[in-house]
Formats: sequence, structure tokens, C-alpha cells
Amino acid sequence: MHVFYSEKRRGDFLILEDEEVRHFRVRRIRRGERFGVIYEGDIYICEAQRQEKNEVVCKILEKTDSKPPPKEVILYQCVTVELKTMDTIVRQATELGVLTFVPVISERSFRNKDAILKRIQKWERLVREAMKQSRRAIPMSIKEPLKLEEVEPSARENILLDNFHEGIKPRQLDLSSESFCVVVGPEGGFSERESRMLREKGFKSVLLEPYTLRSETATCAICSIIMNC
Repeated sequence: MHVFYSEKRRGDFLILEDEEVRHFRVRRIRRGERFGVIYEGDIYICEAQRQEKNEVVCKILEKTDSKPPPKEVILYQCVTVELKTMDTIVRQATELGVLTFVPVISERSFRNKDAILKRIQKWERLVREAMKQSRRAIPMSIKEPLKLEEVEPSARENILLDNFHEGIKPRQLDLSSESFCVVVGPEGGFSERESRMLREKGFKSVLLEPYTLRSETATCAICSIIMNC
């Protein structure tokens, strides 16, 4: 079933606009064909009532049971040196159920805050696309960038991925916990000073084995472990 995204409702109708109109036409939805529409944290089964130049009017037939993410995960992602790599991480984090995404500036990360801020609008668009693909109803919130020194533990389980420190294995975490803060470094990882600072704040150093992972791979791996245990 095709899924679209709406930000406007008129009574029993959801309205597709802008990019969603183009997406709807590319999919060539036939008269009477049912499709999903994400609106304010729910997914509705709809049929197209009317197509106009700038909008598609969708009649609501029923509301589906939408799955919330099984865990509350705040992802503090150090911004990769190749900024476009962050696009992949944003998509994957959305698909995996991360609730809050915070870009972080560290010693070895991409450090131009203005460029990061300009990228956020694109990331929010990628979140919507990933929601449609994965049939996720609740959007991932993207925050403004922080410096690594500003990151604080605020969950039941607070972890950093650090392949350069003899940390614990993922199975040693309390994976039944309902809330996690996860800090992932950029290419090259954290400096020794940064790693020590985070551990002193209360973050547990977690080692993913058997090899050193790329930043985007490490993010995907730890979020998959958390969500599926």
C-alpha cells in the first residue's frame, strides 16, 4: 500500500499538497484504490475524492492502529565530515524508531554550525520520506546542533559508542529499559579527552565488535539492538 503525508485536514478529508501531489501522480493511484495517509501521529486509509492542480483531496475511510516506537531513544550524532552522510543516518534513524535526533559538533566532526542549520530543513524532508517508506506515524524530532560538551545524560541508559576504549558489550546494558541516550562519534571517533569527559558525566562506553565500524553503520547497529531487545 502506498503511503503519503498530509499536514491539512478538512472534516473527513485529508489534503495532499506540494511534494505529496507530485508523489501521488507518480504513483498513478487509480480511482477506488486505497492508500495510507500519515496525519498528526496516525495513519488513515483513504481514497482520492478529487484531484486538482495543487492538491489531492482524500476521503478518510478508517484509522489504522499505529505502532509507537518501542523505546524512547535520543540520538546524539556527531556530524560526519562528509555532511551528505548525515542524510543516510537521518533516514535510518527514522526507520529504526529514534524519537529525537540531535546533531553534535565534536573535535573531529564537521564543525560549521551555520551549514548544519541550513541542512536541517532537508533532514526534516528526509524524515517524512522515511516515515512513508517505513509506515511510521510519529515523526522523528530534529533539534539544533549542540557542542559535545553540552550533551548530558537524561535517560535510564546513557551510552557512547567508543571503539578505542575497553567498554562493555551491548548485552551488558539494561536493554529492557524504556529510555536511552546514545552518543555516536564522527569518522575517526572521539578523542581521548572527549571519551573521558562523557564517561565522567555518566555515559557508559559500549564496544561494538568484531571490527571498527563507520559512523553510519555504528548508529544503525546500536539502534537496531536497542529497538529489538
